[in-house]
Amino acid sequence: MNYEDTDLYFLQRDVCRAFGDAEGKKIFRRASKLWAELVCTTDYQNSQTYESQLQRLVYPVIAYYKTLLAFGYRMDAALGLVRNETEKAADECAERLANQMRPLFPYHAFRRNIKNFIEYRFPSRGWKSEGLEAKGPVISFRIAECFYYNITRKFGCPELCPVFCEYEARAFAGLSPQILFECGGTLANGHNFCDFCFRKGRGKRK
Repeated sequence: MNYEDTDLYFLQRDVCRAFGDAEGKKIFRRASKLWAELVCTTDYQNSQTYESQLQRLVYPVIAYYKTLLAFGYRMDAALGLVRNETEKAADECAERLANQMRPLFPYHAFRRNIKNFIEYRFPSRGWKSEGLEAKGPVISFRIAECFYYNITRKFGCPELCPVFCEYEARAFAGLSPQILFECGGTLANGHNFCDFCFRKGRGKRK
């Protein structure tokens, strides 16, 4: 697997456009090297989902961010640049979810399969969800342990956690208009858990 196979497959093109060909290639090479080091030194504990989340999204983002800091970019500037790339990845994830949501996909089918959806998006290897309630037009649950929260602290960049929170919210927009995602407090902004809610929407995807 190469950087080009991750959710940030467009990074080399974007950094060359943003920083010029010479500087962009240097940044990309360093980010790629760091990403490869992270990939090769991680114990995935036989969890394919955990491995995929790290290799395809989390490590590419962390590697790019750490590289920008190493090249002398200020934290706020580096976060802005990383956020731009992560938003692109989130929009593509939203499009995949939209394609999976057939035009007549009913909310009750989503509610019936919510446990499988939670395990797919927030697998127990890196996350801990609790308090699931699925009644009527509202599905709610809490994230007591967040993979993004823990991993960004492990690598000394907790300021990246909100970027991943934004990624999820942007990706879940692909479920609309049939299903609307709402988020209350999060671990990243100081709450004791992340408060997630999926609500039955109105209308059908065009």
